[in-house]
Amino acid sequence: MLIRLLQSRYYWLFPVLFWLLITITSLIWNLSLIDRSVKDIAFERGRIMFEMVRLTKINPILMANDPAVFKKQVMEDIHYRAVSAQPVNPENMAEAWEMEALSQLENGTEYVFQPFLGQAQGYFRYIGPVFMQEQCIQCHGYEGKKVGDLRGGISVKVMAQPIMDSQFQFKQMMTFMHVAGFVLISLTSVLLIQQLRNQFNLLNRTKNELREKEQFLSDVTNSMSEGFVVIDQQGAVRYANPESEWLLGWGGVEMEGRQFVELVYGDKQPTAESSVKSAIDMTLRDGLIRTGFDDVFLHKEGRQVDVAYSVSPLLREVSDSGVVVTFNDISERKRADEERRNLERQLNQTHKMEAVGQLAGGIAHEINTPIQYVGDNLKFIKESYEDLGSLLKVYSNLMQKASDIPGLEAETAKVEETIDEIDLAYLEEETANAIEQSISGASQVAHIVLAMKEFAHPGSKQMALADMNRIVSNAVAVCKNEWKYVADTDLKLGENLPQVECLGGEISQVVLNLVINAAHAIEAAKLQQKGKITITTTHNENSVEVRVADTGTGIPIEVQESVFNPFFTTKDVGRGTGQGLAIAQDIVMGKHQGELFFETEEGNGTTFVMRLPLHRNSA
Repeated sequence: MLIRLLQSRYYWLFPVLFWLLITITSLIWNLSLIDRSVKDIAFERGRIMFEMVRLTKINPILMANDPAVFKKQVMEDIHYRAVSAQPVNPENMAEAWEMEALSQLENGTEYVFQPFLGQAQGYFRYIGPVFMQEQCIQCHGYEGKKVGDLRGGISVKVMAQPIMDSQFQFKQMMTFMHVAGFVLISLTSVLLIQQLRNQFNLLNRTKNELREKEQFLSDVTNSMSEGFVVIDQQGAVRYANPESEWLLGWGGVEMEGRQFVELVYGDKQPTAESSVKSAIDMTLRDGLIRTGFDDVFLHKEGRQVDVAYSVSPLLREVSDSGVVVTFNDISERKRADEERRNLERQLNQTHKMEAVGQLAGGIAHEINTPIQYVGDNLKFIKESYEDLGSLLKVYSNLMQKASDIPGLEAETAKVEETIDEIDLAYLEEETANAIEQSISGASQVAHIVLAMKEFAHPGSKQMALADMNRIVSNAVAVCKNEWKYVADTDLKLGENLPQVECLGGEISQVVLNLVINAAHAIEAAKLQQKGKITITTTHNENSVEVRVADTGTGIPIEVQESVFNPFFTTKDVGRGTGQGLAIAQDIVMGKHQGELFFETEEGNGTTFVMRLPLHRNSA
């Protein structure tokens, strides 16, 4: 209410009306008291006059010496006389009203008082008793009264007009005093309220300025992209901005009053010299700024947050005012640096692989010619051995016939002995097997060399038709060293598979990654026997599909959504960078508008499915 009054333009009106109301109320009340006091004054005058007359004039000695004292007397505006129902002096004979009053006094009434204001000159009548005394018996014994009986009374007549005139003057004075007091108090109140209003306005302006400055500072700290915490000399948090609440997970109210070190480290105590705890302690001691340090804070949820922080003294006029800690989350920066380093390693590995690919292509080219010589020679040896076998059969028939001819027994015996020594039957069987195995091995080497040569070829950067069965076969042959010790492969290549327009080299890389991942999954399962990798190619009128199924561990549910994320891997350190499937997805879906997904059952293996469209959109 007071604030509204001070803010109003008519603030002066309230004290004026307030004191006017108080003045009018007081004046009416006082005037009413004055009006009521007329009767009280008349009564008091009558009583005083009665007592004065009773004490000074109603005594035996005075009555004996001066009987005239009982006559009617006048004193200014008061008339008095002694009255009796049976007076000695007829002038003291009671009037009708007095006779009635004496009868009331006879019955024990202490006094009788009655106003008579309806007359031309109004007045008040007061009558009190006069009792018989021992000295009165001498003169009034004839009446048969004894000491203590009512002898008569003293009648006092008080004129009303003088009292009323006096009260009228008093009313005028009272009115003047109220008016003068109203004017003086009103002016004083208005001046005081004006001063109060000026002080109030000044206070409001000061409060608004402080509020604006406080809001400005709050906006500054709230807009900071860094955590901002004020810490006192005891290490307790006194203020924390919203960014620090978000970075640490604690609310501002929760942090205030708590030790900052406990909030950011939990139960762990930092040991590094560059920890924020050490920086705070040293800044509290020497007042120097410390900046450019890294630390690891603990989020309320329990996860770690990499931060860069600075510690500065809180500059105030008082000493020992505390420090300010600013910090920001550098987890993304560290992750980006790690990704950059991984990409650099991946790029270096890619460069190495390109060099190895070029070297492998050259080696394959150099090996291919001698392998062809070896293969051709082995085929010649096989054919020659078959001819020699025929010759040996003829020699065997000749030996049988020569054994019956006399004179040739020794020669035939020597031939048979030689046959037994060399174990001709074993040589015939094993030599044939050796020749077959050599021819098979040379063919396999030629196949691997051809696959390496095709796989190492950089290929065209333009889409071209490619045989998917050949791509699959080459990829399986190239990575044989990855799977041959842990699994067997089963190629189920579809017949009449249409050629697919694609980047053959990059699709070969996808298939190679899928087969190697299948081998690693089987190896991680630690089976008692070899696992199995089944590669199937099929097609329909819209696409060609390649399915690579393994009997490995399967993919856990909690990581299935992250399988294709860059740098995500469940393999041991050194076994993978987490880029293979991410790159494969980019090749299949981004460059070929195809599909790459997986079907898995935890504990029973995984099947990766690659679908390439036969007819791509031109966009």
